[in-house]
Amino acid sequence: MRILVIGGSGQTGRLVIDEALQRGHKVTALIRNPSALPAKEGLNIVKGTPLEPSNIESAFNAVQGDFPTAVIVTLASPKEKGTRVLSDANENLVAAMKRHNVSKIATMSSFGVGSSFANITVIMRWAISNTALGHTYADHNHVDEILKKSGLKFVLLRPGRLTMAKKAPVHFFGDDGKGLGVFAGLGGISRSSVAACLVDAVEKSTWDRSTPVILN
Repeated sequence: MRILVIGGSGQTGRLVIDEALQRGHKVTALIRNPSALPAKEGLNIVKGTPLEPSNIESAFNAVQGDFPTAVIVTLASPKEKGTRVLSDANENLVAAMKRHNVSKIATMSSFGVGSSFANITVIMRWAISNTALGHTYADHNHVDEILKKSGLKFVLLRPGRLTMAKKAPVHFFGDDGKGLGVFAGLGGISRSSVAACLVDAVEKSTWDRSTPVILN
């Protein structure tokens, strides 16, 4: 499988690339600064941004005769009012995927997005509703809407607090994270665990069209 990774120069994106390569997949990474990623066997780096449709098209056509068959997105979203970094990137990706008959996309979202908002801690609910963090979550919520209307086999993983711990067993709590109690999500999940889950998500159909909350 060739996987197109968006956000590959970030902390989680780098781990996704390593995980996919270790499993024998080939990877195309679309990033603004190609020098940010070291060369690796099986990795093809394309300069560009997912906010520009022509750059996404270049990424799909980067390796002649070997088009991506799945997409993984690990982009972050800034805390700016009206931000649509994630929304615009996913909209552009959906359009390109449909042109190239690619049906599988796994996007890293966050616990607190969509139906999981009611089940995060009171402090986090307050922060999302009353601080600039809300702009980031609004962008994530738009992505939920975009992918659910896309007709694609999407997986929106909703990890709790991200850590730099080692890969560990992952627990799935459904689309809304019910039953986690007052300290919901505070234990967090390692980025390496999230990376493994994202690659799992494009390899398998287990979580197709779902938005599971995940924690270690």
